[in-house]
Amino acid sequence: MTALLHTTHIAGAAPGTDLLRLRGEADQDTAADLQHAFDHALRSLPTPHVLLVDCRGLTFCTSTGLNAVLKARRLALRQGTVLRLTGVTDQLRRLLRITEVDTVLDIQDSPTADGAPGTV
Repeated sequence: MTALLHTTHIAGAAPGTDLLRLRGEADQDTAADLQHAFDHALRSLPTPHVLLVDCRGLTFCTSTGLNAVLKARRLALRQGTVLRLTGVTDQLRRLLRITEVDTVLDIQDSPTADGAPGTV
């Protein structure tokens, strides 16, 4: 069975902030779709100051999915956009910790652009 990944890009979810919601699995089968979603969100106009990536619905992530996140981070840095993960699941948090990527990614617990309780 092929893994599924659903992405939703919400431009202007908050002033200067776009939201990218991830749902499903980020692995070898879906990495190209994930990369496409990141590219679309980061290249949208106006360019967001912050791209908030909501990972609450991400049920599984492999190193291939993580690689797509890191590629998106490099693109974001080049254009002056902050890429911020939120709603990081236990499985993803463990992957980030084991690979020590948690030291380079911007991660916040709250799913809002300003860190306050609520939703974007």
